[in-house]
Amino acid sequence: MQKDRLFAEITLDADEFALYQQIHDKLAVAAPAPDLVIYLQAPARVLTDRIRRRGVPAEQRIEAEYLTRLIDAYARFFHFYDEAPLLIVNAAEIDLATNESHYAALVEHIANMTGTRAFFNPNPTLL
Repeated sequence: MQKDRLFAEITLDADEFALYQQIHDKLAVAAPAPDLVIYLQAPARVLTDRIRRRGVPAEQRIEAEYLTRLIDAYARFFHFYDEAPLLIVNAAEIDLATNESHYAALVEHIANMTGTRAFFNPNPTLL
């Protein structure tokens, strides 16, 4: 539900967002906190390229400006996030979807993670 609010905040005008907030507040449930939240970060140019390569027709209309606003909203949200352990992953230079060694490195980092906030900034040439 938290990501829904982020999308609403950047896509709705002030009146629509106020209505969204009213409805959200009435429907929100107290869900348990996750064991770990993984926040994958990448710049808009990387996301635009990945969207293009995926080839999903509905995604092809997503504009770079929208992605930038979404990236900024997520950055603000996770800057203050403290509801569960958080792993912030620099995903700009790695390919978790198709590269097994990149994925394995992330899994290993998760297994060795201590504390409530950690960063994973892998060098893809070393993976």
